[in-house]
Amino acid sequence: MKKHILSALVCFALSISFNLKAQETGTLTGTVVDAESGETLIGVNVLIEGTLKGTSTDLDGRYSIRGIEPGTYTLVVSYISFQKQTITGIEIEAGETVKLDITLQPETETLEDVVITADAILDSEAGLLRQRQKSISFSDAISAESISSSGAGNAAGALQKVVGASVVDGKYVFIRGLGDRYTSTHLNGSELPSSDPNRKSFQMDIFPSNLLENIVTLKTFTPDKPGNFSGGLVDIATKDFPEQFSFQLSASTGYNTQATFSDLRIGDPSSTDAFGFDGGRREIPKEVRDYLNSGQEIPTLRDTRNDPQAAETLDRLSNSFNNEFQPREQYGVMNQSYGFSIGNQVPFLGNDLGYTASFSYSQGYSGYNNGDVARYDLVGNFDDSEQLFRRLDVNDVKGERNVDWGGMATVSYRLTDNHRFSARFLKTQSGTGAGRYLEGFQYDIPNALFQTRVVQYTERSLTSFQLSGKSYFENFLKTTVEWKAANATNTQDEPDLRYFTTQVDTFASGAILYSSPTNNFQRPGRFYRNLEENNRNAGVDVTIPFNSFNGVAGNIKFGGNLVDVERDFREQRFDFYTDTQNFTLNDVEGDVDAFFDSLGILGYANNGRPQFGNYVQNASTPRSNYDATRTVSAAYLMTELPVTDKFKLIGGVRVENADIEVISQDTALAVGSLSNTDYLPSVNGIYSFTDNMNIRVAYTKTVARPTFRELAPYITFDFVGGLLFQGNENLKRTLITNYDLRWELFTGPGEILAVSGFYKELENPLERVIRTDIGNDALSIQNVEEGRVYGLEFEVRKNLGFLTEDLRHFSLSTNYTLVRSFVDIPELELLVIRNARPDAEDTRDLQGQSPFLFNFDLGYANPDIEFNSSLSYNFFGDRLGIVTEGATPDIYERGFGSLNLTANKTIAKNFELSLKVSNILDPDIIQSQKFNGDEYYYQRYRRGRTFSLGIKYKI
Repeated sequence: MKKHILSALVCFALSISFNLKAQETGTLTGTVVDAESGETLIGVNVLIEGTLKGTSTDLDGRYSIRGIEPGTYTLVVSYISFQKQTITGIEIEAGETVKLDITLQPETETLEDVVITADAILDSEAGLLRQRQKSISFSDAISAESISSSGAGNAAGALQKVVGASVVDGKYVFIRGLGDRYTSTHLNGSELPSSDPNRKSFQMDIFPSNLLENIVTLKTFTPDKPGNFSGGLVDIATKDFPEQFSFQLSASTGYNTQATFSDLRIGDPSSTDAFGFDGGRREIPKEVRDYLNSGQEIPTLRDTRNDPQAAETLDRLSNSFNNEFQPREQYGVMNQSYGFSIGNQVPFLGNDLGYTASFSYSQGYSGYNNGDVARYDLVGNFDDSEQLFRRLDVNDVKGERNVDWGGMATVSYRLTDNHRFSARFLKTQSGTGAGRYLEGFQYDIPNALFQTRVVQYTERSLTSFQLSGKSYFENFLKTTVEWKAANATNTQDEPDLRYFTTQVDTFASGAILYSSPTNNFQRPGRFYRNLEENNRNAGVDVTIPFNSFNGVAGNIKFGGNLVDVERDFREQRFDFYTDTQNFTLNDVEGDVDAFFDSLGILGYANNGRPQFGNYVQNASTPRSNYDATRTVSAAYLMTELPVTDKFKLIGGVRVENADIEVISQDTALAVGSLSNTDYLPSVNGIYSFTDNMNIRVAYTKTVARPTFRELAPYITFDFVGGLLFQGNENLKRTLITNYDLRWELFTGPGEILAVSGFYKELENPLERVIRTDIGNDALSIQNVEEGRVYGLEFEVRKNLGFLTEDLRHFSLSTNYTLVRSFVDIPELELLVIRNARPDAEDTRDLQGQSPFLFNFDLGYANPDIEFNSSLSYNFFGDRLGIVTEGATPDIYERGFGSLNLTANKTIAKNFELSLKVSNILDPDIIQSQKFNGDEYYYQRYRRGRTFSLGIKYKI
């Protein structure tokens, strides 16, 4: 251990020493790309005129020249078959790094060497847009500089600027209004498993902005990418070789108008909750665990009547559980977050070694006291009914304490200019303690008040390790080989989920009766759930360039990928019974604490038999436990073929073989399985009318597969006001045919005007439905036959200086997505609906699809005073949340707008102050049904406004 610490200190000291030396000189760095194809160029000569300083570009087209004395220089860039370029007026200052991205034109007989000034190309956002302009697929890109100037502290905040993107819960990204089923997330080209095992989306808020190279969102599929997306593929690129030494410390604090300095119902904390995991307080008691592991079952009440040993055992096991069954109040202190990051590239064994490391920690409180939960059904014929029947209506009080931390480390080594290797480690941990109290009426039982208490703690972790390499073999057909291998482990634990429902009956005489009903609700119980998932994947990509018949460069690319996933899910459940002959809730006038103080043996009858109050029984069942595997193997072949100097064709096919199996430990349950071999073609065409205007067209096929949980055919219990969920072992994968068209005009550096259209045909789309045959408020999932999605996207990025010079520091970025979607209603379901509503449509909206999305960002960036600010507004339209049974109206998540403000000011060179105001409008978050012009709330609450102040120290 001491050796590891000493090694780390030595590395850090060496990094600091290199940085101190660099303070006396400057560095020039950047990327060189082909102006025609947008591809980076390997081996370009980059020389400072009049000096002996120079270098050549590496595998990624990057160059870096260090140790430059302060002054003004001229750079000469040359490469065989390309026009030599001379860049003048490059100013180098001591301790500073100048980033200069360069575009080279192919050599022709008429073109002469180009001479330009450095000021004309010092714009990395413009460079990224140039790369997007030459991209082989439909894409949207955001540079690290754009992220920083917008005030976004992480990738999630930055993605709100992407066309057609919406960020849910501050971390999950939906593209084109489609749900997370249709979105895929990659880190440096490798697919990331979600840190939430029941979702596909990754938590994007763990990536600090200062370690990002860029974020690219692909809207169309190419065969070198996995085929499991249709909305978009988000690829986050981190800095493998930082241009200069970077060190950053940050801290912030925040105030939420509904949670901070308030008493929140959360539950009993453990000593380690502040670190995002339970310290053992919520584990199954050791006495119970050891007893069950010995192969014995917990004695029943009948067993204890004539067996003193059984009575003693039941008493001992019942009393081993703590008696906390209702959420306790916790004081909501100020939200807080901290961050640390470091990065640099240093000489090592004659070549460059790059490293980055970051760590972030946040703790926050949230909650509400005035939420509403209700359930409504259609009773009778649709046309004859004036209103929906109100079955349940309760007030909802909820509190949460969220702790998130994560660390990321990358080490990259440039063995030669033609060979590079990288290792990346990612670890995230989150813990959420939650409490909920629901109180209200169930209208089929008159004069009865229902009260439900829930105490819950969920901890999640993700550990990921990636290895990757890139090699260029100049003497072997100028072939580039990229490979990657990754291993990731997900866990999710829910230790000691507790629930307890009581009923209070008030009679005409004024008498009050307290009871714990078991005929309408679950018994008081405790759940212990554990999930572990291992994800292993590996892939290789080989690119061989060639010159087409017209002399323009193209390439052939082929490769393969293997993904292997294993999941184990275990659940144990313990219910608490009451021997009502000896004790009832009414005896303690509904006092929950006093009720659960009476565990085990209360005394003995005259005949010596033990008299029990509350006692525990093992309610675990094998069907709640399952093991699952998913193996996806893929191979592809594609080509990038320049047909003319203006028209380029990119085409190929990917073959994916997927085998998924979910096996319950209850052998009576069916096995959930999928086995498909899919041929996924992709054809993209690009016609360049001018150097800054393109027309793109694409035809592709992709897939969407159900999750393990959706295939597992068992019921998960939630609580009143929530939902049961049962998987469906008969699900099929969704096959999607995509058509895309885009016109784009790049009007200036960092500016674009674009219009896109898309049409999608979905075969067997998946949707969640309410099924009363499972139980009241029970969800399941099903395939429907067909679905269609089509829409338009509009995008504008423009500096407002064209209006007047006074507005040169203002920029406008806005995009609007308009979408229509339809899925066929299954024939049998349609018959049931039309029995109550004869004129019902035979289609409905695609679940999770918003009919429109609007993103607006007004930015101000003034480098003279080192001040940035951004005012952003995001709005999505109503989207189908849950499909109901029969003619009862479906449940929609109602659209709302989010207005946010950020401001950043640099002071004393190395310090930055930040202000953020989030959720300024504080709209109601609503799920509801509509019938005869009236709105019926399924759930409604508010999140409150959040005000944050932060400080950052950076080098």
